[in-house]
Amino acid sequence: MDQTLDATNSAPSMYSFSMRDMVTLEDSISYTFMSRNKRFIIEIAAKRLEGESGLLDEFYTFKDDLDDPDILCDFETWAIGPIHERVMQLVPVAVSRPTTLLEYHAPETFVFELFNEGGVLKAKELAFDPNIFGDPSPKVAIIENAASQLSSSHEEPRDGVVLRSALPTVPLVAASKLVRAAGLDSIEEIMCEVPQIVRRVDSTDELFFKSADKRHGFQREVETLAKLKRLCVHDLAIRTSRIVGLVHWDGHESLLMGMLLERIDGKTLHDAMLDSSAAERLRWMEQIEDTIKRLHNYGIFWGDVKPDNVMINYSGDAIVIDFGGGCTPEYVEMELLETKEGDLQGLKKLRSRLLSC
Repeated sequence: MDQTLDATNSAPSMYSFSMRDMVTLEDSISYTFMSRNKRFIIEIAAKRLEGESGLLDEFYTFKDDLDDPDILCDFETWAIGPIHERVMQLVPVAVSRPTTLLEYHAPETFVFELFNEGGVLKAKELAFDPNIFGDPSPKVAIIENAASQLSSSHEEPRDGVVLRSALPTVPLVAASKLVRAAGLDSIEEIMCEVPQIVRRVDSTDELFFKSADKRHGFQREVETLAKLKRLCVHDLAIRTSRIVGLVHWDGHESLLMGMLLERIDGKTLHDAMLDSSAAERLRWMEQIEDTIKRLHNYGIFWGDVKPDNVMINYSGDAIVIDFGGGCTPEYVEMELLETKEGDLQGLKKLRSRLLSC
């Protein structure tokens, strides 16, 4: 495939898209976005932008300030400009049904390389080769024991392995049997964000989907939630997220795409505390502290203590979520990562912030 495309001055407004990933190196950027269940990868190397019109200078101006939302927006318009017309050809005008998890995480993928030709930013369409560009789809393999070998190379996981004995006893659901629960006119569907609120194709009950992403501690979280599922039968006062299912890739029951959690209707503590009373905030803090004390008694550590990792449900109770580990330095020092001492340090800072609002 060798199709060359010119940049246009028009912003990508005829279709909607959302960034999925961006890898920034010293002299290159790899930018990935989704649009209507199709994945697009734009490869930008500084050496390919040398020449007239200052395209190389533009590249470095963008690269150094991509943390600024306005700069990022300008960069996206600049980078997508050369493939604008091609994307409009590839992206369907309308979607007639909800997206399945399989469709979203195993999309048709198109790759483009930007270059400078006579001072004009152009794009060359390349063939997608997962061995070159990688496969960003979440995959964690279930193994029987530490010495297990994967049966075939195409099942090799990008995001690690988990022992079958460490998994919770919950239903295993094929990715094609779960669809985005939000309506087709929602911002999530329009912008092609990662599906999070999902439902089975034959049900209206909504669940929360969390992908098997190593960067967000999937193995730690699924193992912790398995322990919590057993403990909560005997200790109903533990207020945490609950796992209800595991999602596998169609045709590969030993290859996980993610997990299903009970959906918690409500707001994060970060949002809820903005318009809450002192009495409410004190109650929430006491509930959080009680839950973490109980977890510590069972040898379980929360890890990433922060207001975003607490949900306030519609009953007004504080539910602790996210057991993927890591830490937010504002609340827990790196030296205390995923320890009891780290949890206690985070709780102390959380209490100070919550009760001083």
